[in-house]
Amino acid sequence: MPDQRELATAAALEIPRFVSATVLFQTAMAERLGISPTELHGLQLVISGAATSPTRLARALGMTTGAVTRMLDRMETRRLVERVPDPADRRRLAIRPLPDRLDDVADLYSPMARFFGDRLGNLDRRQLTALLGVLTDGRAFAEREAARLRSEKGVD
Repeated sequence: MPDQRELATAAALEIPRFVSATVLFQTAMAERLGISPTELHGLQLVISGAATSPTRLARALGMTTGAVTRMLDRMETRRLVERVPDPADRRRLAIRPLPDRLDDVADLYSPMARFFGDRLGNLDRRQLTALLGVLTDGRAFAEREAARLRSEKGVD
């Protein structure tokens, strides 16, 4: 049986493979939906509530607001999202997912959701807490590193 150091090394080596496989999965999903991977990413952010305005979506995707406006134009044409006046401030726009194609998205995600639901359901509270900590800290670190890389290049 591998010791803790060997397990940590194996886990660290698996992370880029997992990320790569996830990108391949997302790309295949986008192709099936007839949209770009970036549009799928944007749709997921809107569905999850992580990006409720064009400005927040631009920030989350690392895109300019102009590029996001063009992307939202395409997504509205495909009946994926709509821009509506923000109920809190009607001078601003909010983005909402449209139900027309959400079933298509849910159908494509359902095998992956079942897989992860089953796997996570087999973990105890301590294991789930540790996994959540790694994922949360890893996301925050990746966001900081992306910002650092952009600012060093002068993109920010």
